[in-house]
Amino acid sequence: MTTHAAPPPPDATSNATRLMCAGTYLDPVYRKGVIRELLTHRYRVVAPSYGYDAAPVLAHALAAHNLRRNQLIALGTGAVVIALLMAADVLGGWTAALFVFWLAWATMFLRRLAILQTLAEHLARPAEDRADDRAAFDGSHPITSRLTPELVGKINREQASDTVYYGGYKPFVGAGHSIKRWANAELLLGVPKSRTGAFAQGLLNGHVPAQHGPADDADGTGGAGRTERKPIIPFTVEDITTRVCEEMLAELRDKPAPSDRVELLSVDRRRFTKAVRTAEGSDPVAVLLDTPDPGDPDHTAGHWREDYDARREYLCVRIGAWKQELVTSVFIGFDIKGSTLHTEFYTYVLGPLPESFHLADRLPATIDGKLMLRIAWDVTRSAPGELLRLIANPLRERLPSRFGTDTVRKLVGQPADTSEFRLGRYALTAVDCGALTSVRELAPNHDFHHFFQESDTIKYIQIIERHLLQIVGDFLRDHDVDTREHDANQTNILQQNFGANSTNNFGGNQSVGNTNTTQTFGNNSGVTREARQG
Repeated sequence: MTTHAAPPPPDATSNATRLMCAGTYLDPVYRKGVIRELLTHRYRVVAPSYGYDAAPVLAHALAAHNLRRNQLIALGTGAVVIALLMAADVLGGWTAALFVFWLAWATMFLRRLAILQTLAEHLARPAEDRADDRAAFDGSHPITSRLTPELVGKINREQASDTVYYGGYKPFVGAGHSIKRWANAELLLGVPKSRTGAFAQGLLNGHVPAQHGPADDADGTGGAGRTERKPIIPFTVEDITTRVCEEMLAELRDKPAPSDRVELLSVDRRRFTKAVRTAEGSDPVAVLLDTPDPGDPDHTAGHWREDYDARREYLCVRIGAWKQELVTSVFIGFDIKGSTLHTEFYTYVLGPLPESFHLADRLPATIDGKLMLRIAWDVTRSAPGELLRLIANPLRERLPSRFGTDTVRKLVGQPADTSEFRLGRYALTAVDCGALTSVRELAPNHDFHHFFQESDTIKYIQIIERHLLQIVGDFLRDHDVDTREHDANQTNILQQNFGANSTNNFGGNQSVGNTNTTQTFGNNSGVTREARQG
């Protein structure tokens, strides 16, 4: 019977969720990106969440947006009232100017005070990391009019789904940066019945018996110079996937002593498929809102079918370290074609959130009179520039982008029509409504803040890689498969972590195994951390 391990539920109380909520108050660009991805472009499927919950992040982004909107409303309303009083000769020019400055100052002061209070009281660091008695972050979030129950249900359902509907090129959306990848193909040959006898017989005939390939005796009759082999115990992709899933959890989380376990480890089955739909007429929005149905008949059809709408299943091994700030995700896929077991290994890492988001951890527990005086003085000093930004930023956000307006039609990529009669003009509109990015990937950067964060990333990749190769080897031996090729490839793969190549693995694209070559896949090649910084 086919079994599927469900993905872990979104972690609403993780440190990553808390810092992302704080980031919506601290970074206006990030706040706008969160609202755009989860609300404005709600026709898109929400990317899977790895170690966080997107719903509280959107709630705080909308709350921060409302603070700015209310400030603008108060400022605009007050300016209109002052203008009317000036027109009625109730206020003179200088008096009106003072009222306008006071109104601007008051709105800036109150907004800054509200943000500080929210960060200090509701988004404080976990209780075990501080000495005061503030309540720990529990994942609760403010309620706004635009955060409807239907929208929250959509986010919760799609970010926790075991089927990932992705847009663009990369299927592993939401998992971060590509770090390491390799693929390996192994011939499935039976174990030699008498390896020593076959080898001696070959020496008597003047040559060494063949170990692999067409020279082997397919029917097991044991001709001269050929190895007589046991029949392989049949197995399927489902069998080896289930074995890896179960033993990975057992060896890394369940069997070891508590001090040796890999904390925050999950192993689940995820399917990946493109989410491209066609729309009748000129308005594709109605079709876009009809998101793909995970329960359709094609949901479980075929393994790795080779067509544009095919779903491919991978094991997702995820480790959330540093309180879910550092998330390592390994995607493992198997396929059997032509008596060959093909294994794919892709590693992605979500690095720590920007250091600016950690500002919430350094704010005082209480806002006293001395702090309020400092806020008042800072608002007075920065009032002209802040007022200019307050007015200019909303106007700039509404202007057409340099690369075109931010509309649905901009996101619809149409192939070039090279047909003789340009028949493409009659084709239905193709709409990519899959997930393009996650709200965590929208954060400005993912540079490591600590040396040990980078070293832990390498450590967990190597641990998963080593256990995978061991589990696959044991599985093949249990099914009477000759594992000499697997053992050689295993040594080749593991040696990529040492020697001259060790400094290039992190951030590179490695394709090893029985090819021992460095190769870049597709048009989504990764780059080294040094290259990104340079």
